[in-house]
Amino acid sequence: MNKIGILAAFLFLPAIVNASTMNESEQPNSLNSPKKASFTSTTTALSETSATCYVVSEYYKGARRQKVVSNQIESRIIDHVNAKDLNLNDLGKGEELTGLEIDGHSVDLNVYRDLSGESSIAIVGDAENRLVFRLGFLSELSTNHKYKLNSVALSLKRGMSKIDGMTHALAFMDGEIDETTNTIADDEQCRRELAKKQAKNQYWGAYIGPGLDSSNILDTISPGICKRTVSMRTCYASNGQTPCTETVYAFPERCD
Repeated sequence: MNKIGILAAFLFLPAIVNASTMNESEQPNSLNSPKKASFTSTTTALSETSATCYVVSEYYKGARRQKVVSNQIESRIIDHVNAKDLNLNDLGKGEELTGLEIDGHSVDLNVYRDLSGESSIAIVGDAENRLVFRLGFLSELSTNHKYKLNSVALSLKRGMSKIDGMTHALAFMDGEIDETTNTIADDEQCRRELAKKQAKNQYWGAYIGPGLDSSNILDTISPGICKRTVSMRTCYASNGQTPCTETVYAFPERCD
């Protein structure tokens, strides 16, 4: 087989994971399957929930932090494959892979084959807070005439990624999100804290929503309860580009 044929065979693998498949609208068939390729950490700096919230939040804190998170994910996949001289077909056969740690926060990194069998998916985090990427592989011929994984392109799948259990496509949609009447609950705090930081720091450039005079407004609506309205721009990596969404998000919080 010539070099082009070998590379094509490498890029279009029949299965990275046999136990689990995914599509855009559903979760893996089995997140706990023993046959998945699991980048499971052996240490826990914080609780799993706070660690996954941290990693998801860091991904959205500007181009520099997004690149740091993406590079960590890419390097973990590359290092494991090349260190063990694996063909990518060998992933997902009951082998435990290296954990992913970002700034002392340890999270799971799993690789699956999507439902079509034509591409691969990486999941960073858990069912509540996670980044899901479609993977593109590029290999090169090494000096010993073996192909080594050279780079992994990451394209975020917003319809599969989650924050506080909500897809990123809904949590960071273009337009207005009004949750003022929603009960204050802990399971919304990752998203709401990120929204406040986005509005305060303007990681992706200044954005003030229509009809607002500030990107971060706090109004009292009843004794001890306020309405916070934030406007934020959120950007992500997709197919070599960086599209952004602009959201005006209103939600309740306790106040003096």
